[in-house]
Amino acid sequence: MAAMQHEPMANWTKLSLSGKITYELTQSLKTQAETIINQMGERPILVCDLREVTFLDSSGIGFLVFLNNKIRQRNGHYYLYQPNEVVHKTLDLVQLLDFFERIETESELISRTQVDTGP
Repeated sequence: MAAMQHEPMANWTKLSLSGKITYELTQSLKTQAETIINQMGERPILVCDLREVTFLDSSGIGFLVFLNNKIRQRNGHYYLYQPNEVVHKTLDLVQLLDFFERIETESELISRTQVDTGP
């Protein structure tokens, strides 16, 4: 079963996903995510932590694209944080790995979330 938690930070929001991200859950996840995004205001920065995802089907991939599009519509920045091997292989298989901006290290996370908050 999938879980989604969000944690507002000083200048950005962390969205942590875990478990299996499948068709059965993506509509619920979209509804929850849309509420979170609407609370973020202009030029949001959303970092999606994917370290604990164990499976991602086509609907799960669609959910990641949905998040990306929603944030970009608000002139924000969307990052996949430390996508694990399962996520990496799945996105590579459907040739979407380069579609997303990825952050691999904590130092890069700090750097990107500070730089992107400028005017």
